[in-house]
Amino acid sequence: MNILMLCDFFGVGQQYQENYLSKYYKKLGHNVVVVASTFEDIHDYYNNRYKVKKKKNEIIDGTKIIRLSYSINFLGKIRMFGNVRKILQNERPDVIFAHGIHLNLMDAVWYKKSINIECKIITDSHADFSNSGNNWLSLHVLNGIFRKYFLKFHKKHIDKLYAIVPEGMRFMNDVFGVPCSDIELLPLGCDYDLSEEIRNRKNGQEIKKKFNISNNNFIVFTGGKLKRIKKTDILIDSIKLIKNENILLLIVGSADSNDIEYENELKEMSKDCNIRFMGWMNTRDILELMSISNIAIFPASQSVLWQQSIGMHLPLVVGDVGGQDASYLNRNGNVIVIPKDNINSEFINKLLSELFHNPTKLKDMSNGAKKTAEEFLNYEIIAKKTIGQ
Repeated sequence: MNILMLCDFFGVGQQYQENYLSKYYKKLGHNVVVVASTFEDIHDYYNNRYKVKKKKNEIIDGTKIIRLSYSINFLGKIRMFGNVRKILQNERPDVIFAHGIHLNLMDAVWYKKSINIECKIITDSHADFSNSGNNWLSLHVLNGIFRKYFLKFHKKHIDKLYAIVPEGMRFMNDVFGVPCSDIELLPLGCDYDLSEEIRNRKNGQEIKKKFNISNNNFIVFTGGKLKRIKKTDILIDSIKLIKNENILLLIVGSADSNDIEYENELKEMSKDCNIRFMGWMNTRDILELMSISNIAIFPASQSVLWQQSIGMHLPLVVGDVGGQDASYLNRNGNVIVIPKDNINSEFINKLLSELFHNPTKLKDMSNGAKKTAEEFLNYEIIAKKTIGQ
């Protein structure tokens, strides 16, 4: 089967949905083509630092990546690639997966109507009220008018409509007017093959030696882009309140240029504490750190590291600041969700202290994470679902 994915950003080696779907489609024996922008740096993409680069084709791990310039790029919000119809004619996909309400969806519909009536079109939405409804223009104009009617016009040609979180399903229903019965949940998942490889092949003591970590440490993992909305400062304060030298907090990631001040604040408040900033790391190193960790805690804001933590069978604690409830990941008692009013250092300190002294609870949560990863978040299962296997 030939599968073509349309997406704004495709970063080689990144931990994003498009990367993992590509990997597992290939594992299942399919040919994969990705049509993406010339953005290759995630910080440039998120901050709309778009520089026109030459189009290029490359093959990475068996996936053909076609990078195109935008023919339309209005304020970084409404974007479209040119020349997509010619690519569709050349690649002859059996499945087209448009990530997001992508303007080139109209090209996918044209291809289905004109060339391959059997082609399946899949669209997912990453929008919810926390990331796309936080200002009037975004909610009522960009999404409530433009994307709503664009989707409505093409919807009858779309075979599957997905949202990546339950709140996204509500957003599609409330803002786009899509009936709930027409939307399915397609969660972001984990690279379970790599997780299994690291768990089965790596020795915990060797990994601790590699990162100069004591065997006696109880390790708390957190990470992602260091932004104020992540509330990493609250977690740092909670660790300081415990005053237990055996508890080590590992922070993976760093700030982009807009949040350097916040990162410096975090480092200043962590002085003389059992807290280590690991910086940006590749996927394998992140999973290795998770493999020696005892628990993962994310005080606020969604992260792909939630799913990766579950994939490494870690007990998971996450804060819900509103519109980001992680309860859908708590399928087997493996996640503790902190309500918005309790996202403070005192509450997290108390919770962490209780879990530290309750290894049976942690073991039960870890077993629940294993079951959740195997049955719900394994990207092989997710990839099969999208193409009906």
